[in-house]
Amino acid sequence: MANHYEDVDLMLLKRWKEVMALRRAFDDLMDRMREMIETTLGKITNAVAERGMSCDYDAKFPSIWFWKKEWGTRNSKEPCIYFHLLDFAPAEYGKVEGNSPVMWLMSDDFSRLKFRENGEEFGRLVLASLSPELLKKWSHEKADLSESPLGKDCSEVSESDRVALVSGSDALSKFVIERLDEFMELAPAVDQTLQKMTRR
Repeated sequence: MANHYEDVDLMLLKRWKEVMALRRAFDDLMDRMREMIETTLGKITNAVAERGMSCDYDAKFPSIWFWKKEWGTRNSKEPCIYFHLLDFAPAEYGKVEGNSPVMWLMSDDFSRLKFRENGEEFGRLVLASLSPELLKKWSHEKADLSESPLGKDCSEVSESDRVALVSGSDALSKFVIERLDEFMELAPAVDQTLQKMTRR
């Protein structure tokens, strides 16, 4: 148990009112940031539709996911297979965990598609459909064949870059659409794999 203050603690204590004001300003900024992210993600639906995809998002996380209608069930608007982009806001915002944005091919609800094959078999077949170049690019150490067979860290995006992304709607919109276009290189492999599978 601490029985004395560190130098930083003493500095904060001496500037208590300023620290409190700064904390309130930071909280207000987080709220405005969420509103900006939500507005931006909501505006890109047309660009997503032009690529034959649907999308949904969670501005509080923040994350956005994309899918083709064939990747879901007929009775539900929720996808069973989808591309997932997350952690594109700076640390301390929402539920950001990583040091950079990350992209995943997700198949965690694969069983709802009612194929005889399971999610792990889907993941294995998707990997087998990729060229060596794409397989190398999308191989992730935390990949799980049954739920998230392919992934990619956007390690070139620094923390200051993430701050810049959420500082303006145009920058964030451009980044998300560019990531969607990158995801699209995996779409043929997903489609081809589903065509090989057998319905129950």
